[in-house]
Amino acid sequence: MPQRPTVSSATETERKYTAGGSASLPALTGLPRVSVVEVDTVELSAQYYDTADLRLLQSAITLRRREGGDDAGWHVKLPSGADTRTELHFPLADADGQSADEPPAQLMNLLVGVRRGLPVSLAALLTTTRHRHRIRGKDDTLLAEVVEDDVVAVRGDDEEMHWQEIEVEAGSSLGRGDRSTLLDAIEERLTAAGIVRSPSPSKVHRVLGDLLPVVPELAEAARFLRDYLARELHALELSDIAVRRNEPDAIHSMRKASRRIRSALQTYAGDFALGDTLVDELRWFGRRLSPSRDLEVQWERLAGQVGEIPDERHREATKSRIDEYFSAKTDAARTAALATLDSERYLLMLRSLDALVSGLGSTPPARSRTSALDPEKLTRSVATVAKKVDKRVARVRKTHDPHERDELMHRARKGAKRMRYAIEVIAPLHPKRTARILERFDEFQDMLGEFQDSVVSREHLLDIVSDQGHAAESSFGLGILYRLETEIGRRQAAQLEPAWKRALGSAEKLWA
Repeated sequence: MPQRPTVSSATETERKYTAGGSASLPALTGLPRVSVVEVDTVELSAQYYDTADLRLLQSAITLRRREGGDDAGWHVKLPSGADTRTELHFPLADADGQSADEPPAQLMNLLVGVRRGLPVSLAALLTTTRHRHRIRGKDDTLLAEVVEDDVVAVRGDDEEMHWQEIEVEAGSSLGRGDRSTLLDAIEERLTAAGIVRSPSPSKVHRVLGDLLPVVPELAEAARFLRDYLARELHALELSDIAVRRNEPDAIHSMRKASRRIRSALQTYAGDFALGDTLVDELRWFGRRLSPSRDLEVQWERLAGQVGEIPDERHREATKSRIDEYFSAKTDAARTAALATLDSERYLLMLRSLDALVSGLGSTPPARSRTSALDPEKLTRSVATVAKKVDKRVARVRKTHDPHERDELMHRARKGAKRMRYAIEVIAPLHPKRTARILERFDEFQDMLGEFQDSVVSREHLLDIVSDQGHAAESSFGLGILYRLETEIGRRQAAQLEPAWKRALGSAEKLWA
């Protein structure tokens, strides 16, 4: 039986340039570490696919089918930093050796969230005559590839475009520092020759960019919120793909983006006449992802603490029991998380967030009936959240019941997170001041997070101990870990009030 083709990935660092007038590519010899420059020409053909509303392009993601060159196949390119993208590659032929004319199901599944479940179709066809200059070091290592592309593009409305551009891609064997040094040296030569950075981040953006929705100008306050929500929604989209690829910390990134969106909507609902429906949906979404992330954290935490058990026999037995317990639970939680990402309810939530972001500013704010909404009113909304958190911290101090204390600490933690994210929205108002405030809140959140992790760890340890049929050695070790987690929780709880005073004291400067 033929093996099913798999998606492979690679990271590429690339810069694009446009030659003005009669500018030509300068000599590339004499650059740092360069020994030889090899030149050849290849013919490339690429079909770019997207949804009817160009969802992929809006998210700086490309899906293409390329023929010719060294990397023929289906490609998905994902943004992953300045000049850097992650490229997912799938072969042209399927398991039976047949060339696929439609995007493979595996790639389409990875893009379910970003394309909002919509189908894709051919959006543009590009043919490229590529003159390659392969720059190699003394050991024949590929340091960089500089290409001169002569491009002809046709899009759905049959409009044809023709242009020349230059791309410089660093070799994958170079470290980050060497990569930047070489790319900067090449750019210096290109700039001297009248060749400048391209305003288009990709070829397909140059072809289809004028069809993207125009982002309207908004008042300052509305712009802060829109830009924040749009940025976090994009982070959620990219995390969706990472979760489907089972990348480390992907669930954590996704939960963090959804929490930031939810906190911003909750804090500024009164300012912008935002309803509660989306907040409820984001809360549902967070609950669906929580088990997978929490188990990942707890497994790593408890496995790392096994070294505190004094006897080696007890350590080994305890580690095996922890691994057995979390392995089964983690697999089930991941299956549930993926089912959530494939659900229509999740896709509907994404579409509703799209509508909210694009419509922000078109609906008069709730508080603008008598006066215009200004940024200072947003700051006062943060102050309102601060008062609620202050009351939650005070309730912790008044309780003497340990179980009630744990619950109240958790509520204080959630409130402080909401406040931190609300401050992020208005950071452009006071960039230096909010940077210091957010540092204080990071410290506060770290303390509360450590406390909450200790609470959850104790619950898992009791659950593991309650299992029957395990050796006494592991039960002894689990008891030691329980005592350790109890002490950690006690220490963190004692820090609550002074840590909150420091965080609140720094934040009060925003509205004092």
